[in-house]
Amino acid sequence: MVDLPKVKDVEKTKTWQEIDLRILLTKGARSLGAGSPTDAGLSRISTTSVANPIVLAGGVPDPATLPVDDLLKAIGHVLTTHPDESLRYGGVHGFDGLRTALAERQSRIEGIPLVPENFLIDNGSAGGIDTICDAFVESGDVVIVESPTFSGSLRTIKGHMAEIAPVPLDDQGIMVDRVAEVIRRTEKSGKRVKLVYTISDFHNPTGVTMSPERRSNLVSLCAEHHALIVEDAAYSDIYFGSQPPVSLYTLAEGQGIFKVGTFSKPIATGLRIGWVQGRPDYIEALAQVRFDMGNSPLLQMALAKYVASGMLNTHLEKVRPLYAEKCETLCKSLRDHCAQYIRFRKPEGGFFLWVECVGPQAQDVAREAIEEGIFFPLGAAFFFGREADDTSHIRLSFSTATLKELSEVGPRLRAAFDRAIGER
Repeated sequence: MVDLPKVKDVEKTKTWQEIDLRILLTKGARSLGAGSPTDAGLSRISTTSVANPIVLAGGVPDPATLPVDDLLKAIGHVLTTHPDESLRYGGVHGFDGLRTALAERQSRIEGIPLVPENFLIDNGSAGGIDTICDAFVESGDVVIVESPTFSGSLRTIKGHMAEIAPVPLDDQGIMVDRVAEVIRRTEKSGKRVKLVYTISDFHNPTGVTMSPERRSNLVSLCAEHHALIVEDAAYSDIYFGSQPPVSLYTLAEGQGIFKVGTFSKPIATGLRIGWVQGRPDYIEALAQVRFDMGNSPLLQMALAKYVASGMLNTHLEKVRPLYAEKCETLCKSLRDHCAQYIRFRKPEGGFFLWVECVGPQAQDVAREAIEEGIFFPLGAAFFFGREADDTSHIRLSFSTATLKELSEVGPRLRAAFDRAIGER
């Protein structure tokens, strides 16, 4: 962060054109920079001469799966039956009907009783994480994150001036013994870990699912040290097996934990409706720092009907096999054509494949891949601090590409690897 003169030190005779606007910004804003499309879940597309590029960038639902007709019916029903209520401010807690529908659905999923007071509706899972930070994170607080993790969440936590403590993960999830080391070291310094942020299911970017043993150990450790867990469950509904993993929220019986969910990944990112699940007093703490008067009652009421009627479950039953097939198609294409150049572990759900490049550096492969008409983010974008020097990984999202396109990834990526090797 660049040191700038304080406002009081600026000559009063200077005009607005002569004053550097950064001196008026908060420390959080100055520390962030503009961010990247990856931070916002968007796809960065460079110029390519290839007629039919394959985009493996943003983790968003397949456009062909968007339930447009069902959403139109739900929105039309709301506008017809509740025009006044749906077109005015909805309040910071959110529409009670959606909170009720979520309570009923999540009670079945968690296996523990939940009520509407356990939920606050927010602007997607990203909005929920931001609200949690508004309520619980101050300048200098320590927040543990997985390394790597979603770059957008890193920006949110950093923007609240937290001291970020990255902890590595392996194929079993976050390394809980390393979390314990950070907590002990932090407490010895006179501070405490305020939050532990984790994507325990089908991790972004690695696709890893935390093991049952690690889940139990993390819950116990955080309870012992009174460190709140933020469980980002954005991808938890996109599982490829018969059942989803048991959530951290269930294991903790709702104590010392926020679970953040969203309709963005199961349905559509443009809805911008998500929720925070927590103890009623935790939810009230979040409501105290909401100043936006809530988000769209129209969409919340439509989604309440969509969830309560069973349409969401029906939709998920259709898309889960599709994403599983897409994942397998991409993995097979890579195994068949790039085996000597890559290492990866097939995920059990979600949208992402985390690929380690063997031989050439990731940035060289990505550059040559553009020439082959393939776009994806570098793994370095998902690390914090010195670990952002990672040169080995790339993240491939298989959610929006067609099955035909995914089958072509292997040959195209092989050509990119060959050229990257040849240029060394």
